[in-house]
Amino acid sequence: MDRVETPHISPRAADWFWRPWYAKLTWVLTLLYWVGLELMITIPFDQLNIYLVNTMVLLIFVFNPITVIAVLGYGFLKAKVACGEWVITPEPPSQRPMIDPYTDPFDIRSGSSYHRRVGLMKDRH
Repeated sequence: MDRVETPHISPRAADWFWRPWYAKLTWVLTLLYWVGLELMITIPFDQLNIYLVNTMVLLIFVFNPITVIAVLGYGFLKAKVACGEWVITPEPPSQRPMIDPYTDPFDIRSGSSYHRRVGLMKDRH
């Protein structure tokens, strides 16, 4: 019996960013967080709980929409690579110099190190 390969179907973004229960929960929590943050701005400062405010400020990084998209998009990226639509290729090694020009005494950008090397400055002893 011959094996018939079925074509890989390209995943849809909605299947990763909205359909799963954890994606819906994440988006609802993100919405509630930003609504709560906006409401917190309307409360006078002397009536705010400082611990709650500090927690809300730290959670800005967690509930930032860009962070949420990145976390939920990880599965989408894996699915796109798995179906063969996207290909991950290794990049060539960096061609940057190994020595930092600002600490290399032979590079003019290193300032006083360069000036000491060419004899314009004397070492302090």
